[in-house]
Amino acid sequence: MVDNSTARRRAQFPKLKSWQRNRAGNWQIELRGFRVTIFQKPTGWHAVIHHPTRPEPTFTRDGSGSFVEAQMAAFDMLALLERQIAEP
Repeated sequence: MVDNSTARRRAQFPKLKSWQRNRAGNWQIELRGFRVTIFQKPTGWHAVIHHPTRPEPTFTRDGSGSFVEAQMAAFDMLALLERQIAEP
């Protein structure tokens, strides 16, 4: 079950003003120590999440049909990673 705070954060995630293009032309945001990058491939829109405490980047599972769908998938993965890092 998703609480109201998480649902509100999820709805606002694509609208955040800190989304910007990186040197490669992909959309990127830095949030709470994470760097989220959205990129397009022939299989659809994808996201990758980096965090300094994790040795490997985390990719969203499947390609999304749109940029906003990829942002939503990235938010869901970001919420999961935040919970994993918070747990001992």
